Amino acid sequence: MGSENVGPILKSDTQQPYPVVPPVSPPSVEGETAVEPAYREHVSQPLYPYPMQHAQPPYPPYAPHQQYGQGYGPPQPQPQPMQPYGQGHQSYPPQQPYSQGYAPNQQQPFPPSPHYGAYYPTPYYNGYYGYGPYYDPRYQYYQPQPKRDGYSLAIAIASFCGSILAILGGLGSLAFLLLFSLANTSSSGIKASQAFGAVVLFTVFSIAGTVGGSFGFYHSFRALFLRKPSIPFKLPRFWIFLALYVALIVVGFLLRDNSQAFANEPLTISLILLAGVLPALMFLSLAVRRLRSPDGKTWPTTWRRFTLALLSGATAAIVLAAILEFILTLFVTAALRVNSFDLSNPDVAIPHDPRVIIYYLLVVSVIAPLIEESVKPLAVVSFIGRMNSAAEAFVLGMSCGIGFDLIETSGYISQGYHNWLDVALQRSTAGCLHGLGAGMVALGWYYLTHKGSARHRILLGVGCGLYAVTQHAIWNGAFLFMLLPAPIGPYLEKGVINIGSYPLQAFVLVYIVESLLMLLFFLYVTGKLRKAGQTPTTKPSSATNEKEPVLQTQGVRHA
Repeated sequence: MGSENVGPILKSDTQQPYPVVPPVSPPSVEGETAVEPAYREHVSQPLYPYPMQHAQPPYPPYAPHQQYGQGYGPPQPQPQPMQPYGQGHQSYPPQQPYSQGYAPNQQQPFPPSPHYGAYYPTPYYNGYYGYGPYYDPRYQYYQPQPKRDGYSLAIAIASFCGSILAILGGLGSLAFLLLFSLANTSSSGIKASQAFGAVVLFTVFSIAGTVGGSFGFYHSFRALFLRKPSIPFKLPRFWIFLALYVALIVVGFLLRDNSQAFANEPLTISLILLAGVLPALMFLSLAVRRLRSPDGKTWPTTWRRFTLALLSGATAAIVLAAILEFILTLFVTAALRVNSFDLSNPDVAIPHDPRVIIYYLLVVSVIAPLIEESVKPLAVVSFIGRMNSAAEAFVLGMSCGIGFDLIETSGYISQGYHNWLDVALQRSTAGCLHGLGAGMVALGWYYLTHKGSARHRILLGVGCGLYAVTQHAIWNGAFLFMLLPAPIGPYLEKGVINIGSYPLQAFVLVYIVESLLMLLFFLYVTGKLRKAGQTPTTKPSSATNEKEPVLQTQGVRHA
């Protein structure tokens, strides 16, 4: 076509003429003037196919010229506004916004991502999302779950396996209970009191294994497989348990006065179990409620941790303490050349032989306190570094002691046989004894392992452990008051206190005094912990690292 004029070209659909493009001239030579072509191969501005009111300049405008001393160079000309593409091209009228959503050519904000939290505020056009990790609503991007904390995972696995073993042990105890109940104990020469004690003991083991193990299995399964958070641990007010215990004692008095203490053996076993459970729950409820936040919305620990602590105290701590005490008692018996006798029998006579007294003191006031106070809170000590506060450590340690007391007290009461009510009254504050002791040991471990938890934390931690052992030793060694000279010693050993028509041994006065002292110290410790503001704030959390709830504290981190 060369340099001839080109007529207008019609579009096939609208029959509107395109603008005429002038012909391209060859490059100029010397003496000739070159004709500037109508198109430009290199441009400094983009060619926008859409109305210019929606376009944005590719570069920001130049900053205004600054005065001498504040900038350099002469004033720069301001950029001119961009013109529509092509000469004589009629620009489209501005588009009206759509009634729903954005116009197709408008700049749209980047949609938020529900998986990444934040999003890139990069615009996209006509469904094109560009490159990079941008969120495309047509495709679902899922953020991988965070890596599980190895320490908490190990605790969850150990709790899961321990719960299964507890359930199996409970089922085994239940099988022994059924076989023992069906067997003819009278023909085998077993005394009625021994048979009754065995039945109560197997019943306690069956309930502790199956019921407690089921609770532990449920919470460990949620933590291990479902990664669900736990809920705060709450208990009813302590006076509810106190009222139930008083009603239980009244029922026991009525049965004894009517000589029907063993007329219904299942009823008697149920009363014995409740006599061990209710006082322990009363002291635990008092501790939990005193250590909650002042507004009553946050609690020291969670059900998952409480279940682990209670189950470990009622199973592993009992077995381990029994094995170690048996071994050390054999060594002491061989060293002192004393014939061993049943120390767990509440009806055993008080010894008066000096060698037997020394043996008795070593076993009940040295070996038993050291071993029991060491093994009771072992489950709590295993994750003491993940405790959220001193209050939580105390409550969980106390839960271990409560679990230990439930088994031991039920066994002692059952061995009292016809005098089971007397033993139940004497053991009423055993929950405070074992619970407070294990709580103080756990509290001592907390101070020893948490820097900045208290002033002189090393001395405070060692003092907590020594108090627990000393308290237990004094309780077990209280029989020495019966060896005091007259009139105190003989009165405590053989005296009787009549409550209506019910006689009680005068030695119960010693337990009453010791119980009051323990209760006062218990109130002092819980008051100091609450006053120090060490009660944690419970929040929902991932069950993977037992922040389960995740728990937060003032100045202390968690698991």
